[in-house]
Amino acid sequence: MAATTTTIDKILKYVYTSQALQNAVYNKNPLLAMVAKSGGFNGRSLIHAITYQNSNARNATFATAQSLAGINGAANNGVSSSTAATDSGFNVDVNLTITRVKNYAMYTIEQEAILASKGDNGAFVSATTQLIDGTLQTLRNDFGRDLYGNASGALGQVTNVSSLVFTVGEAITQIEKGMALVCASSATAAIRGTTSAVPMIVTSVNRSAGTFTVDANTDSCATNDYIWIAGDRPTSAITTYASRRKIAGLDAWNPITAPTSGDSFFGVDRSVDVTRLAGQRLDISALQPEEGYITALAAMAREDAEPSHIFTSFTDEKNLKLALGSRVESEYSAVGSVGFESIKLRGPMGEVKVYADRNAPVGYARLLQMDTWVLKHLGDLVNKGDAGSDGGMAREILSDRYEGRFSFYGNLLCLKPSANMVATLGT
Repeated sequence: MAATTTTIDKILKYVYTSQALQNAVYNKNPLLAMVAKSGGFNGRSLIHAITYQNSNARNATFATAQSLAGINGAANNGVSSSTAATDSGFNVDVNLTITRVKNYAMYTIEQEAILASKGDNGAFVSATTQLIDGTLQTLRNDFGRDLYGNASGALGQVTNVSSLVFTVGEAITQIEKGMALVCASSATAAIRGTTSAVPMIVTSVNRSAGTFTVDANTDSCATNDYIWIAGDRPTSAITTYASRRKIAGLDAWNPITAPTSGDSFFGVDRSVDVTRLAGQRLDISALQPEEGYITALAAMAREDAEPSHIFTSFTDEKNLKLALGSRVESEYSAVGSVGFESIKLRGPMGEVKVYADRNAPVGYARLLQMDTWVLKHLGDLVNKGDAGSDGGMAREILSDRYEGRFSFYGNLLCLKPSANMVATLGT
């Protein structure tokens, strides 16, 4: 009897391609790559002062200038004061009390798996290396999303719910199989079904259709709801920034809707001077893409801003390319080992680069003066759970496994909100 592949199956090896193992999970987050990072976020909190009004005690007449300074103004010789509402001889500033938020990413691996995957003859990639790299990428992707957010941690808004199938459009890039999700009727409302101990579990993802399927719609999530990873937000309504658990991103510092009286952002009511304390916002949806951006850049120049970068969704970046046609001028730049292509525009303050970022919401552009942003952190940007060289692993006591922990403690800081803008784009 001749030997066949069936009869010798037990002694045949599985042969893998010679290519390196590819991780299909997203790894490019332009804004995260380019924003400045800085340690030293020690102590209980960080006090950040913003001067939004200089002394107005100026006049061609000495006596008038002195009277504008006020009695206290003359006595204090122009020292900053919160009482300057009645005196013009002060620089007016506010102190934002920036607090840290926490973020954790963990993994577990059996010791047998570590040993079995060591060396070229054991596996085509070390199980430990693959697991650590994947865990860190999950954390980086979370950072990438949060930098655009308002600190609530929402993954996106549901545009349709049909039985167990949820439609989220371009926000599908934020969804992964196995995620445990909760929902709420608005970005700050209490989550639905707060008595439910079992969140929805994502069972499959259709990225081309922008949909995902869950195992059960336990809490009757509906069309137009917002969705979160369970645990990323409190179950009760979000009423203050102190109750938010995620990074205060661009939409927190420079919200699409201007703050109104009663606003409390890290202890400051920004409605007293919305532009200087909460950035600029402009609706350019009625204009062609290039015209809209030039209009927005001109408005920013008026406020002494020097924008250097614009971040948009891939859809909105495509619309700009189509509008420019043969006039598109692009540039490729690398940040570390990751590269990004940009479209170059010229505004009143010089060249500005437009980047597509999958985390950027469709319909809005973020025009940023990048040197006014810094991601402040305690320790390293990502801290190991163990100071050793094993990638942060520690042996579990009651099992033959190791646990790895990575953590972040910090927040995003904007040094000059007025130098940044959110622009509403056309469809």
